[in-house]
Amino acid sequence: MSTFNDDLIAVEHSLASHPEFSDAATITLKANEFYRFALDLLRERSAEVDKLAAGIRDQDGEIPTAVTEDPLVRVTLDEAVSRLERGDIDDGAWSEVVTMLQLVTRALDAHGATAPPTGAEISGGRAVTVAPDRRAWLCGSGQGTTAPLARTFLNAFDRDFLRGVPGDLLEPTPQDVRQLDEGFAALDALLPEMSASVGAHYVGVGVVDVRTEGETYLAGNVGRIPAVVFFSRNRMEKPWRFAETALHEGLHLKLFDIQRSASIFTAPELLAEGPKVKVPWLKWASMVAPNEWPLDRALGAFHVYAHMALFERALRTRLTPEIVERFGEPEALDKPSLYRFGPERAQYLGEEILARGEGALTDHGRAFVAWLLDTVKETAGV
Repeated sequence: MSTFNDDLIAVEHSLASHPEFSDAATITLKANEFYRFALDLLRERSAEVDKLAAGIRDQDGEIPTAVTEDPLVRVTLDEAVSRLERGDIDDGAWSEVVTMLQLVTRALDAHGATAPPTGAEISGGRAVTVAPDRRAWLCGSGQGTTAPLARTFLNAFDRDFLRGVPGDLLEPTPQDVRQLDEGFAALDALLPEMSASVGAHYVGVGVVDVRTEGETYLAGNVGRIPAVVFFSRNRMEKPWRFAETALHEGLHLKLFDIQRSASIFTAPELLAEGPKVKVPWLKWASMVAPNEWPLDRALGAFHVYAHMALFERALRTRLTPEIVERFGEPEALDKPSLYRFGPERAQYLGEEILARGEGALTDHGRAFVAWLLDTVKETAGV
């Protein structure tokens, strides 16, 4: 039972455990079932895929969760199913699926099914506690590795995460591990239900040095390496800075799984050309930072800002002497201004998405946005 005596308990509980929109156990189960179904679709059309899939089933005849959570497996299946839906899956696409399943089989034979196969090869057995009941594998730098999945992961990191920006995936030090564990523990101490809810969506964690011009890199994840977050060391130094960032990035992972478990948009492939949401806190537009967002990008920001409102309010009301003694005082926050902090930005984005999403949102998607908007208003009132 929570020891906090504040009005945020009900809001946190709703944001962490709504049976349709936020319950991590349900959402991750549905996301994993999506990938099992995707593999079933493919094996029905390929005897080779069928044979390989049979070889990785567990004693109950199921594809192990370690496989359906693996980022390289997920992106390979996503691409193959998308091609299948378009009717243009060719020999090359089938070859990618077959090769991935072959590599997964070898990794499972070598490491077992206690961790995703890619994680077993790139982590060297290291892990980070992202929530009390959840461990995520910790990427190594991959220096000198010849393990096929590890090499594929490193290539994806260079191609899809860095995308030409100078940077490195670092070999984690004991200090890195302590700081990661401490930062996730700070989030759990402040928001225990929310920590468990977002932690369930973490599969992997990496430490990076990304050298961007004109700004300090903090953390990030990309859709082509799903469920893995890369943190910079400068963000890991302070527990509360890291806790905020870990929540932010974990919410992106959670939304990815939400959209795998139920349809939010009627035609996701058309959103880039669809209605846009103006972003009043971005005064100028550029190719990198446009000040008009398609609905899916606006939804991603809305989802994060709605939860940041809870985090900021909890920092003001839940810091017990015991928490401060362990993690220190948070750094001073900037003075609030319009659209500066979560509640204002979240309410604006939620209302705009509902107003402009006619026809683009499914009934489930509209209900999801409306529910999240109601929780934002409830947070602002406590």
